[in-house]
Amino acid sequence: MQEPLTVVLQLLLIAAAVGLLARRLQIHYNIALVLAGVAVGALRWLAPAQLDPEVVIHVFLPILLFEAAISTDLRRLRENLVPILLLAVPGMLLSVGVVGLVAHASLGLAWPVALLLGAILAPTDTIAVIATFRKVRAPSRLTTIVENDSLFNDGTALVAYSTLLVVVQQGRFDLATGLTDLAWVVVGGLLVGIAVGFLASHLARRTEEHLFEIMVTVISTYGSWLLALRVGASPVLAVVASGMTLGAVGWPGLTPTGRLAIRSVWEVASFGVNSVVFLLIGMQVDFPRLLAAAPAIGWGLLALTLGRAASVYLTLAPLHAGGRPVPLAWQHLLLWANLKGSLSMALVLSLPALPQRELLVTIVFGCALATLTVQGLTLAGLSRALGLGRAGEGERRWQEQQARLLVARAGQGELDRLQHLGLVPLGVFQRLRAAYQGQVARSEKQLRDLVTVHADEEARQTQAVRRQLLAVEREALRRAVNSGMLAEDVAAALAADIDRALSEIAHGKGD
Repeated sequence: MQEPLTVVLQLLLIAAAVGLLARRLQIHYNIALVLAGVAVGALRWLAPAQLDPEVVIHVFLPILLFEAAISTDLRRLRENLVPILLLAVPGMLLSVGVVGLVAHASLGLAWPVALLLGAILAPTDTIAVIATFRKVRAPSRLTTIVENDSLFNDGTALVAYSTLLVVVQQGRFDLATGLTDLAWVVVGGLLVGIAVGFLASHLARRTEEHLFEIMVTVISTYGSWLLALRVGASPVLAVVASGMTLGAVGWPGLTPTGRLAIRSVWEVASFGVNSVVFLLIGMQVDFPRLLAAAPAIGWGLLALTLGRAASVYLTLAPLHAGGRPVPLAWQHLLLWANLKGSLSMALVLSLPALPQRELLVTIVFGCALATLTVQGLTLAGLSRALGLGRAGEGERRWQEQQARLLVARAGQGELDRLQHLGLVPLGVFQRLRAAYQGQVARSEKQLRDLVTVHADEEARQTQAVRRQLLAVEREALRRAVNSGMLAEDVAAALAADIDRALSEIAHGKGD
C-alpha cells in the first residue's frame, strides 16, 4: 500500500504547487494541471502512474456527478430544460453520428468502430469551461445550460458507448432489442436514482447529526451507481437523479450544519479527484506516438468539431421559431467549449482488444490534449471577444465608485492611526482628512444613486459581506468554547443559527 499512497501524495503536492502558479499566471487550474502532467511525464520526475479506467469510471465519476447534481438549481434547470435536453440527447446522438461519418470516410474505420469513436469523443468535459464562465461572469442561463448539459450528456454518451461496443463485439444489431434495452437503461437509471434519493432523504431527516447526513450522501451516491449496474440501467443517470432528488426533497430537512458540511465534503472530494485525474491525463501523453499519428488526430479533431457544431447549431435552431432561443454568440462558445477529458480517456482505455484499439487510444489522447490546451486556454479570450462577461456601463460605474470608496476609507484609517501616534501635524491631518471625507461622501452618493439601476449587484455585495461577517462570528464562538469562556451547549445553539443563515445565503435566500 505504501507505493500507491506515495504516488497519490506526490500528485497532490504537485497539484498544490500548480494551483498557486496557475493563479499567478491566470491560467485555469485544470488546464495547468494537464500541462504540468505533460512536463512531469516527459521529464520522468515520478514513477509511471497509469490512469486506471475502472477507477475513473466507478470511483471518480460518481463523485463528480453527485457534487454537480446536488448543487443544481432546479428552478433554473426547469426554465432551461428544453435546450439542455436538446443538447444532451438528440444533440449528443447527432454528434456521435457525424464523428462516425467523418472517421469512417477519412480513416477507413468500419462503421461500428467509427461510431464507437464518436461515442467516446462526444461527451464534453466542462469542468474547466464552468470555471472560465464564472471567472468572466458569463450569463447565469448560459452557465446553467452548460452545467446540466454536461450532467446529462455523460449518460447519453455512456449508453451509446455500451450499445455500440456490443455491436462491435457481436458484429450485429437487433433494432427491436436494442431500443428496448435503451429504454430500460434510461428509464431504469432514472427510477433507481429517484428511489435511492427519496430513501436517502428519509434517512437524513431522522437525525440531526451532520456526520450521519454526510454518510447518507455517500451511500446514496455509490448505492445508486451499484444498484443501477446490478439491474442493467444507466449508473450515470442514477447518480444524477439521486443527487437532484436529495437536493430537492431531502435538503430542506437537513440541519444547517449538515448542509454546509455536505457541500464542503463534496467540494473537497471533487477538487481532489479533478487534481489527480488531470495530472494523470498529462502524464499519459506520449509525444513521439502522438506526432506519428498526427494526421489521424487531425481528422479526429475535425470530426469532433463538426459533430459538436451539428449538435449545437442544428438542435438549437428550432428554439428560434418559438420559446426562448439561445443567442448565437452563446452557441459559438458552446462549440469552442468542446473540451475532452477524463471520461473520454477512461472509455477508450477500457476498450477490449480490438484491431484498431491502439489507433483509437492515440486519437482520443491527442484530441484531449489539443482541446484542453488550445481551446481551454483561448476560451476566456473568445468569451470576451463575443461580448460575454463584459461589465456593462452601470456595473463599471458601480465598481469604480466601490474602488474609490475602498481606497479613501483605507487612506483615512491610516491617517487616523498616524495622527493618533502623533506623527502628523494637526494642520496636515485636517487638510488630508477633509479631502478623504469629501471622496467618501461623493462615492457614497454615487453608490446610492446607482442602487435603483443596479440592485442585483448590491444584493450580491450584501450577501458577500454577510457571508464574511457570519464566518467571523462562528470563528469567535469556536474560540470562546476552546478557551472555556462559553459552555459548548450554549455556543451550539448560536452556531446553528449562524449555519442556518450561511445555508440560506448559499441557496440565494439571504437578504
